[in-house]
Amino acid sequence: MPKVTNNLDGYLLFYKKSGVTSFESLYQVKKALGTGKVGHTGTLDKFAEGLLVLLTGKYTSLVPLFDDLDKTYIGTIHFGVETDTLDPEGNVIRTEPVPTRERIMESLQSFVGIQSQLPPAYSAIHVDGKRAYERVRAGEDVKMEPRTITIHSIEALSFEDNRLTVAVHCSKGTYIRSLARDIGIMTGSCAYLEKLRRIGVGPFSVESAVMAEGGTAGFSAIKDALKPVNMDLFHTMGYPALQLDDFDVAYILHGKPLNPLLKGYQLPKGTRLLGLFDKNNTLRALVEKGKYSWSYKHVYLVV
Repeated sequence: MPKVTNNLDGYLLFYKKSGVTSFESLYQVKKALGTGKVGHTGTLDKFAEGLLVLLTGKYTSLVPLFDDLDKTYIGTIHFGVETDTLDPEGNVIRTEPVPTRERIMESLQSFVGIQSQLPPAYSAIHVDGKRAYERVRAGEDVKMEPRTITIHSIEALSFEDNRLTVAVHCSKGTYIRSLARDIGIMTGSCAYLEKLRRIGVGPFSVESAVMAEGGTAGFSAIKDALKPVNMDLFHTMGYPALQLDDFDVAYILHGKPLNPLLKGYQLPKGTRLLGLFDKNNTLRALVEKGKYSWSYKHVYLVV
């Protein structure tokens, strides 16, 4: 069934404040736009702050495209103490002598590259159909499975009062809380993540994010910050896009076979998705190339 798009369907660079959950922070956005359809492309823990890339209206169906984007963070690691949640909201479960600055700095580069990371037990990962943190809080013994992640870079920004501040560029699925824990272990001590700020998601920067403020002015700012899903966005994210004439748009809106229309079109290496746009630069369909044929993933009507 085609999805109907309107001027409230788009994407939004949003600044989540510390002290609220990612879900709670969407309330002002939903209220400002008058829609319950707002999806985020990667949550932030309650204690964390920074950039959320949100999709609104019918374009929430594009969340998987954004989920694959790398993330960039600035985090502060507190050495000598570990909490059960690996963040400042947890209970202290361990203390150790603080390692020297030299030992900490020497350990950092060993975390760069592809590696296996054990997610925190206090996380939203589903374990046997239920979120891990819910099982832990219910007193269950939760066994987390390691994940393959990539740390593209880690840079020390400052070190004082037992605290190391780092900039981390990493793949999706990376837990900076786990990274803090593992750096603590590597240095013969322990650690937790005291502060976290997400400053980048793929090509998007926190500098362009809008904050949720109350009142008419705040709602107006959110509406003004809503951006269209157009060919420029696809190119920015590294996805191919193709503009169609009116005849071909009508063709795809009737769900006709894609192979005759896209015969001979060569996708860039490493991608299977293609955005099909009309002459007004509005996304009308997202399609996928299989081994032998093209198929529809989403089709969008316009009102």
